[in-house]
Amino acid sequence: MESYKHEIITRNRQHFDLDFTIRFDLIEHTNFFSPYHWHNHIEILYVLSGRLELNIENSTYVLQKGCLAIVNSDMLHSTKLRGNVKHILFQIPASSLNEIEPDADSYIYTQFLSKDESGELGSILLKMLEAEKSGREGSKIKFVSLMYELLYKMVTSYRIKSNFNEIPKSGRTAVNRLSPVISFLEKNYKKEISLSHAASIISVTPEHLCRLFKQYTNQTFTEYVLSLRIASFYRDLRNTDDKLNVLLENNGIKNYKVFLREFKKIFGVTPGKIRKTAATRN
Repeated sequence: MESYKHEIITRNRQHFDLDFTIRFDLIEHTNFFSPYHWHNHIEILYVLSGRLELNIENSTYVLQKGCLAIVNSDMLHSTKLRGNVKHILFQIPASSLNEIEPDADSYIYTQFLSKDESGELGSILLKMLEAEKSGREGSKIKFVSLMYELLYKMVTSYRIKSNFNEIPKSGRTAVNRLSPVISFLEKNYKKEISLSHAASIISVTPEHLCRLFKQYTNQTFTEYVLSLRIASFYRDLRNTDDKLNVLLENNGIKNYKVFLREFKKIFGVTPGKIRKTAATRN
């Protein structure tokens, strides 16, 4: 009688594994603001309705229905939503693509695609959303297959440079220079912050630190710190019943006149108006 034995399959390094975490969400938000930040993920934003303002370093893009943006990894960027906005957000670690495509984590992709230019990628994202929500048998496999189709299209049709070294004053340079300061500010923005102390973190003069912020974020150092405080204030405004003066104090905001001017510039209305609107909806 012929005998059979169990075969142990070992992983061949010529192939790749899928052991990485992605984020894929349908987001609907009103008057949202995210200050400059960065991450080692490639991020795709596809707007389904409303208007989203995206800043990548000192470039500004306005995304309306059908527009798509690709934020390359290690690029300083911020987002602003005026009014109600619905969009798809997809994030994948840049390094995860190296298992499939050598050096893929250093690719540079087109940053902005108009409605006419984004059809191909937008269509795949919508199919991914449908698969993610369907719950039908095989939907997870369908989602993963669409994800790799999306990545294939990005690499073959929307890659504009091979690596960061080919782009002078790249986002990676900005992150390398500013990340220690930004990390410090994100942890301490509610406290008194000295420009000279922040500059000492990366061993530059206060004047030079101001130039770096202006060059890479199109904001002054003071404006950036205020943007962190405003974003935190807004979250508290929407999620607590604390009085406005308490929220101001809790977020390190002392100059109300400057704060109110910048808040209205970002959200289009006063904090009181936002709170009234939220209370009406509830």
